[in-house]
Amino acid sequence: MAQDILCQFLEVSFGAESQALQETVRTITDLEVLSRITNQIFLAAQFEEVSALIQSSLHPH
Repeated sequence: MAQDILCQFLEVSFGAESQALQETVRTITDLEVLSRITNQIFLAAQFEEVSALIQSSLHPH
């Protein structure tokens, strides 16, 4: 469900440019990570910000 919401946001906001990122989102199964991304993604205005947010959630320091 959270994956679907994130992918829909990416598709509507960024279109075809977001396809690879949508595929990445579909691989995320940790609900805590998905929730964190969902809460923060709406604050990101540009594709690069969204991509960085998702990537940093997958590989936290």
